[in-house]
Amino acid sequence: MIYQFFTKHKFSTTTILQKMLFILLIINSMNFSVVHSQIENRYWLVFDDRCENDNLDIINLSICESYLEELHQMGFYEKTTSRWLNAVTVNIKSTSDLNKLSSLPYIKEIKPVNRNWKLASNTYKDVKRSSYALIQINPDTLYNSSLNGNGVKIGIIDAGFWKSNTNDYLKTIFEEDRVQGFKDYVAGVETSENIFFNSKRTGSDSHGTSVFRMIGGKDNHMRYGLADKATYFLARTDNGDTENRSEEENWIAALEWMVDSLDIHLINSSLGYSIGFDDPKENYSPEDMDGKTSMVTRAAEIAAEEKNVLLVVSAGNEGDNNKWKVVSAPADARGVLSIGATTKTGTKASYSSIGPEQLNYVKPEVSCFSLFGTSFSAPVITGLAACLWQYKPSATAAEIRGAIIQSSWFYPYANNYIGYGVPDAAKAIHILGDEVSKSSVSEIMAYDEKKIKVKEGNNEGTLLIAYHKESETIVIKQEFIYLKEGTWLVKKPKKAISTTLWTGKRHIEVFWKK
Repeated sequence: MIYQFFTKHKFSTTTILQKMLFILLIINSMNFSVVHSQIENRYWLVFDDRCENDNLDIINLSICESYLEELHQMGFYEKTTSRWLNAVTVNIKSTSDLNKLSSLPYIKEIKPVNRNWKLASNTYKDVKRSSYALIQINPDTLYNSSLNGNGVKIGIIDAGFWKSNTNDYLKTIFEEDRVQGFKDYVAGVETSENIFFNSKRTGSDSHGTSVFRMIGGKDNHMRYGLADKATYFLARTDNGDTENRSEEENWIAALEWMVDSLDIHLINSSLGYSIGFDDPKENYSPEDMDGKTSMVTRAAEIAAEEKNVLLVVSAGNEGDNNKWKVVSAPADARGVLSIGATTKTGTKASYSSIGPEQLNYVKPEVSCFSLFGTSFSAPVITGLAACLWQYKPSATAAEIRGAIIQSSWFYPYANNYIGYGVPDAAKAIHILGDEVSKSSVSEIMAYDEKKIKVKEGNNEGTLLIAYHKESETIVIKQEFIYLKEGTWLVKKPKKAISTTLWTGKRHIEVFWKK
């Protein structure tokens, strides 16, 4: 990074070496305001970027606060902070902690402070080690069957792909020339490869790179995406510094380019349009998320219903916004596969947008784990779809979409919080192969109008998740229920007509008597 800074400003090679040596000497003698005692379980976490900090003064660059806040929420607190190195040190106590941190998309490198220290059962170099989002969807059948998206074309419509061509997790894809097309609709002109990948215009220009990595990223240490052998086509349609309806024009143009010109049938878009436009008059209302109002929704529906395209889109991150809450366009389109986000336990992530009550179909259809928004849950499902299409190349987009939905935790009972739940890759393959897949559902009718006891099954945890619904799909309350004396006591909330229960292994659908 230091070398890139000096070369960008056209210093001579001799000057570069002199200045770098000077900086390294300073770094070696820097006072970090901590006591430098030898701590055997301390690691450097080197961040991938600095969020939206584009200041070229390398001495005064700051570390991304949102990254630090996320680490704090996970229980990791920085001991030493280096702005120059864009890194912090934290204590890591176990292999589990190491795996958790190395799965984070914004951490570029993890280096031990004491290189002699090794974890007792460190699996850090296991090439099959996956991020938690992948583990949650049960990917072993894909791995064992060598399903990796080979032969499948994937389009990505996003905000920018800055430095994706030098990203460690995407290295093989570029080396094997499997990025076979790109267009920059923001620039509005034919863009060279160097400008498209190496010229950063806004703070959001690495968003598409992160999405790309979550679809097909992998190296010798970590697997982020499932489709590491797919072929990719990229389109930049979003300008991170402005928000206006012209970006929707770009999105539609990119969609038509990918479908009509390139014959792509699997497309990921982790973009959404709702509120926050520069001109407030351009903002949509929650009522506009009706599957027909926005132009991007109409275009998405045509792609899905008439062009045999599986369009995987993020549901949106407005779940905490009481003035909005619902999915963004084009996630409201009937035929697209809209993806919400869950926590590790399987509850709806608070930020994840819900399905509008005015729709007569379910949104989102499925969900999976993501720490950083539905932008990074949609790519996981896109990677799964690519593997399923590799498994059955003759399948239609509707068949792939259907297999993903039918393999999910709660099928056939959905809700507007996380849809049919989290997909199961092994079940999806069975479904595509016309094999009988065992369901996890046990339907029961509550004989008591106000409560029911559920007995703990084998190897189930202590937490039961309840989605209480006032209609077939609309959730009125998400509840945590803890095990007591081998049973969970589920009480009927007022207005609830049914409740979806998830034990972590078992789905139970309760229908309350009126």
